[in-house]
Amino acid sequence: MPTTAEVVQVGIALDATYMGRVYTELNSLPSAKIVSVGSLCIAPFMSLVIYEALRKSSSLPASVNLNLSEDANDVCGRARHSLKLFTDTNGGIDRQLTHFEQEIMKEHSRYFLGNTWLPLARFLETDLGVFTYEGQIITTTHSATFHLGVTSHRLFQDGFGRVMQSILQQMGRCLAELGTGEHVGEPNTFASFASDTSLRNRDVRAAKHYGRSFNGPDTPYINGALTDFQAIANFIASLLIAGSNPLSLEYSVFKIRYIALFHILASLRVLQDRPDMRLSRSSTKAIERIIGTREAQIVTDPGTRGFRNTLMHYAPTNSMLDQIDLSEPLFGLAPICFPGHDFRSLSALVDQCIRTTSRELNEWARVM
Repeated sequence: MPTTAEVVQVGIALDATYMGRVYTELNSLPSAKIVSVGSLCIAPFMSLVIYEALRKSSSLPASVNLNLSEDANDVCGRARHSLKLFTDTNGGIDRQLTHFEQEIMKEHSRYFLGNTWLPLARFLETDLGVFTYEGQIITTTHSATFHLGVTSHRLFQDGFGRVMQSILQQMGRCLAELGTGEHVGEPNTFASFASDTSLRNRDVRAAKHYGRSFNGPDTPYINGALTDFQAIANFIASLLIAGSNPLSLEYSVFKIRYIALFHILASLRVLQDRPDMRLSRSSTKAIERIIGTREAQIVTDPGTRGFRNTLMHYAPTNSMLDQIDLSEPLFGLAPICFPGHDFRSLSALVDQCIRTTSRELNEWARVM
């Protein structure tokens, strides 16, 4: 039976190694588009690994030296918490929507619009970059800002590029301390299989884009947040698993998919349970189609909380320890937390749920 510290160390090492491989492969690519978009999509998950490792430092070997400046720690923490979407207990849906509307959407519009010297040409200005892979949104400039953990106001300040570079270098050193250098290069990650020709980007006016999507023109801030959900779902359904078999994914890729899926589904339920959000009938039906499937109900079943916590926080319960096998896929957690399932059948269930969620969000986005 492994100790809690051993489970923590193996989980962190697997995740840190995966992140090291991703960024090593991205930095070796000739396509600047794949490098930048792939980095933006994976960045909050890197922050998750580092944030949780810092909080489990007592379980790590004494030789591991994890140091972040106060600024870097703050950015890392915000990026990590952004993955919880509407389920973040620090303010929940109201705080996240206010942040998305006031600190991202309005700040981007203030910075990018109204700059053209000829007022008559200002209708051509844009304030939202949309990036698609195989025709589906996988991130936007609003989503990227949200998940980087940096406020728009600060991001647009002169000289902040150097500050962000320092923060990323500190995170890179943390990953190296956690063991990335030992296994870089094997096996290949999505970065080595991503298709440059499948990646597209376009610049649009945010007000028009959000006004035509999801819940309609009266709730652009909700539509903006839902576009982020859509982008995450599409990322884990396509680009993240490029070159992989979704039924036999390595630990870290399965983890990213499961955690992202869980919080999308849980956040949609939070939204559905708030009548003051003024959801249209078509929006309510769309949410019901997504969260009402058998697969979605299994993924978000409260009885499986230990599974999500072990993946996200490296925190198995004492009752799980005597059943964990570190040599098994997902440490043998699948049949422990999902009776009747093994790793492969759980992978199939999660993959089906991701594809359904992605498809329904894409269709809902076009309902207007």
